[in-house]
Amino acid sequence: MGSNVEAIEEFFRRRYGGDALVLPSGRLALYIAFREWLAPGDRILMSPVDDDVVFFTVLAAGLVPVLGPIDPDTGNLDPKAIDDATWSRLRAVLTTNLYGIPDAMEVLEERCHRHGLILFEDACQAFDTRVDGKRIGTFGTAAAFSLGKHLEIPGGVLVFPDSSRRDSLQRRAREALRTRPHSAVTAYKALTFLTAVGGPGWAPRWLGHLVGQGVLPSDRWRGHRMPYDEDAVRNAIAGGGGLDRFDHWVRMDDLPYRTPLPHVVLAAALHRLERFDEDRPRLLAGVQSLLDLGYIPPQIRIPRDTVLLRVPLFVEDRERVLAQLARRGHGIQCIYDPPLDEYAPAFAEQLPSPPSRRIWSRDVLPVNPRRADRFLALRQETPSLFRPIGADLSRAASRPTRAA
Repeated sequence: MGSNVEAIEEFFRRRYGGDALVLPSGRLALYIAFREWLAPGDRILMSPVDDDVVFFTVLAAGLVPVLGPIDPDTGNLDPKAIDDATWSRLRAVLTTNLYGIPDAMEVLEERCHRHGLILFEDACQAFDTRVDGKRIGTFGTAAAFSLGKHLEIPGGVLVFPDSSRRDSLQRRAREALRTRPHSAVTAYKALTFLTAVGGPGWAPRWLGHLVGQGVLPSDRWRGHRMPYDEDAVRNAIAGGGGLDRFDHWVRMDDLPYRTPLPHVVLAAALHRLERFDEDRPRLLAGVQSLLDLGYIPPQIRIPRDTVLLRVPLFVEDRERVLAQLARRGHGIQCIYDPPLDEYAPAFAEQLPSPPSRRIWSRDVLPVNPRRADRFLALRQETPSLFRPIGADLSRAASRPTRAA
């Protein structure tokens, strides 16, 4: 096991030029970084178009989320729309790199330098993303990666330039690790073994159902966001935060997010990392085939030479499209609707954001380029189902939402 961990960490050191620490998940990598560099009560700027698990990880670390304005052309933070008074009240910034589309890293770097802020990169969706040739994951104080996103296998990696922090980060990781009940771990190991050996389609559906329904919280979905009880969250905050108090929400879709990775998973993760550049042309072809459909308004800036985690298509009646795809066995993930400023306004500060940001939550259909052929075949069966929202983002954002 040790040799695989060392080899994965060395891969990330070579690729990103900093030290690296293998962890069970990207969300645990974020939590440990927050605990290492920030203090409870610190304000952290983040995007309202982000995963609710990330939001609860921020709360678990005792931080105050400040939900910033969205650039409708990228779906990420718009740092130029934030005034100096707001910057001066912050302690840190968390990027998103939504679907692999890069944040405005040069502007964020400059603002963080000017105001003495810590820049955390959530690089979980941006394994292949660059800005002017420089990789996402090399800009900030620390960067969190998720092997589960691009490689479709459990695991996470924290990259950090300051190698003197390694012992402290390892100690924090050991303190955060937990072993789950035997039945849950057994089901998880079986599922990850089959995924590691053959890919996501190899595990039998009943095993995925056991892990999904039997050992994860039964209330984990309500639309595209997890449900929560406001009083329960307030009590967790008042109790001092921490992963134990926030575990119900942070583990919502990933029970073993802080359980040590099995040997077979580490071996498979290393294999997939080493093969990524070899697989890259095929993955880029999947991205391009989806971009060519014409469902992306021209002003939206999508990097063309990047293996995106998801290709964001923009369609009318998105919920109806999702329902039809689900009936044909094609699920769509990574939808962040409603935005966090509407989902959890009681637990965050909010900055004004343009109405056109709504397309990134309400109208986006994020398609996995690894499944591009399957999606294209389904679209061919029902072409009238897919209607683009059009080029006028303000007009598209003002449309009333239709029920699924």
